Amino acid sequence: MRNKLILILAVAAATSCGRAVRPQPLQKGDRVAIVATSYWMPDSTVSKACDCLREFGLEAVVMENVHLQTPVSDTVNRSYYAGTPAQRADGLLRALKDDSVKAVICARGGYGAIQMLQELDLRELRRHPKWIVGYSDVTALHLACVKAGVMSIHGNMASSLAAGGLEEEGNREMLEVLMGKRPCYEIQASPYNVEGEASGVLVGGNMITMMTLLGSDYDCIADRDCILFIEEVEESMHAIDRLFNMLSLQGKMKHIKGIVFGEFTDCGTEFAYGSVEEMLSAYTSGLGIPVAFGFQAGHGDLNLPLVEGAPATLTVSGRNAILAQ
Repeated sequence: MRNKLILILAVAAATSCGRAVRPQPLQKGDRVAIVATSYWMPDSTVSKACDCLREFGLEAVVMENVHLQTPVSDTVNRSYYAGTPAQRADGLLRALKDDSVKAVICARGGYGAIQMLQELDLRELRRHPKWIVGYSDVTALHLACVKAGVMSIHGNMASSLAAGGLEEEGNREMLEVLMGKRPCYEIQASPYNVEGEASGVLVGGNMITMMTLLGSDYDCIADRDCILFIEEVEESMHAIDRLFNMLSLQGKMKHIKGIVFGEFTDCGTEFAYGSVEEMLSAYTSGLGIPVAFGFQAGHGDLNLPLVEGAPATLTVSGRNAILAQ
């Protein structure tokens, strides 16, 4: 009951303030905390991520829970989780409350961010508005930020920084957004696109993570006009079809003014359709809203950053699609 009351108060505060808070852009020399909200990360990967941030001109601060490996039982001495849900939430909240820390980059995805939601006081997200960066499992935290009325960045995490360094386009773009750049992308035309123009608050991320929270207190589609962004990895066509149908069954489509489909990486082809995109287009072609396929974000080779909770305009024509924030 206490956590539900906290969430209601946070939502009321965000609503009364109108548009979500955009955290302050970073400057060279600012401190950025690496926090594990899902799985832990080995020291060698953490070190490479810190080197990348320093090369860009930022100071890295590693929260101690990044290294935690929670015991599973007396016979299994560690799990994938970077501590208990309470420990992971505490690491995030301590980074937010530290005035010397200007942004939070999640260590990596995996699974477990949803476990933290009941441990988070969403008022603290509003009281200490800082950029929280991540994707995949971190989608759960993006929805929490939207509910709290604070923008966040769907983009590469510390694991990506360690793997690709500043040479990787998605890493550079994410860091530029941290420094104040506003995303604006031209998306190549797709035969499955639906032409039109629409505006709304950009919400979404990993499909199964987001859909799991539909109907909960973290449902960001239920109370606002939005541009929906979806990506997925290693899910069957059956699962993706089921999840997309949930939007209609729960009455969410009336709030969705446009859809941007990211990449569907290593997903199944068990139906007669040639691709996930072809299957989804059977639903989206008759919705009467602009739809863009093929945006380079998600678990593919390039993960371009988007600002969750920020106003967005999607314009789709026969030539291309433009997504501007």
